[in-house]
Amino acid sequence: MEKQISSEKTVLEIPRRLVDKRLDVAVFDLLQKKLPTRSLSRGSITRLINERKISLNGRETIPDHLVKLHDTAEVSTQDLFTPAPILEPQEDIDIPILYEDEVIIVINKPEGIQIHPARRGINMKTIAHWIITKYPKLRGIGEDPLRPGIVHRLDRETSGVLVIAKTEASFKSLKELFQKRAIEKTYIALVYGHMETLEGQINKPLIRHSGELKRFAVETQCVPEGAREALTLYRVIARYAEFDLLSVTPKTGRTHQIRVHLASLGNPIVGDKLYTSKSLRRGDKFFSQRQLLHAFRLKFDLFSKKYTFGAPLPPDFQSVLKDIDPVRHQGRDSTFFQSEATGAKGPSSPIKGKAKVISNGVDETSKTVY
Repeated sequence: MEKQISSEKTVLEIPRRLVDKRLDVAVFDLLQKKLPTRSLSRGSITRLINERKISLNGRETIPDHLVKLHDTAEVSTQDLFTPAPILEPQEDIDIPILYEDEVIIVINKPEGIQIHPARRGINMKTIAHWIITKYPKLRGIGEDPLRPGIVHRLDRETSGVLVIAKTEASFKSLKELFQKRAIEKTYIALVYGHMETLEGQINKPLIRHSGELKRFAVETQCVPEGAREALTLYRVIARYAEFDLLSVTPKTGRTHQIRVHLASLGNPIVGDKLYTSKSLRRGDKFFSQRQLLHAFRLKFDLFSKKYTFGAPLPPDFQSVLKDIDPVRHQGRDSTFFQSEATGAKGPSSPIKGKAKVISNGVDETSKTVY
């Protein structure tokens, strides 16, 4: 059901058939039926929600919020049909490529660069700008012109492996793999203090922080409406006097999931300004200017090929590991960095990145990055 409340605003009421669907999916569905002759994309709906141009029950929210019966989404019709801004090439962006074939590109994303711009930040330098500069034919791949070929995200301060689709077929297949949680993601994180156990899991639903739109929080006592299940596995691979180095595997893909989950245990990621207390940061002589979270490995099957990609730890991360107490290494997992995907020997050595591709049992590995 929908109600027109002005020439510029439309209110859409969620029917029973769309209950528990994502907000962007529900709004896209309702608008397609209301405006069948207009060209709409789900990506444009997602972007408008992120830009706070679509609200739910009078409040700002996120695209993957699950809607309930009779929820009302208010849509700015004027913004809906305002053409998306066009990305302009940016020649001075240098992004290391780990691997490339006819269907995907895999990069080692540097810290400090966003994946894609918001409409109001169209001129900033992002991975999306690099894509259309180096691969102009990728314009139009995917659901959103501001995110050509982009199927997943890393936070601005997070470095590491990122896969980009080169075709519509690979875009759709990769999106489906992420949605089905069929892609294995491994991160490296340096956290304050020592984990209570050397290996464990964090199973706590996440919900957007009531006071700050950019923050998320865990819910442990009860699960309120809008909370999303979230599961994170971790393993201590090196223990220092005041820190633990972790291998972290998120089994769900919530925004800020690793950061919020680790902070909820009292072990926030070193350098995380959003989820670390000021007192803890002030007392840290090794404090990093960015959060020390690195997307270390990505594994998935696509079009009958098995892909494994590893990205080396960036210099700033390695520098911190060299500076902190080198003596106490209780709990260190000496085998972790010996994996086939990385070929490295330890967290304080220059960790190599390798692309490994298996097709029909034949090793098609094409490139190793040092």
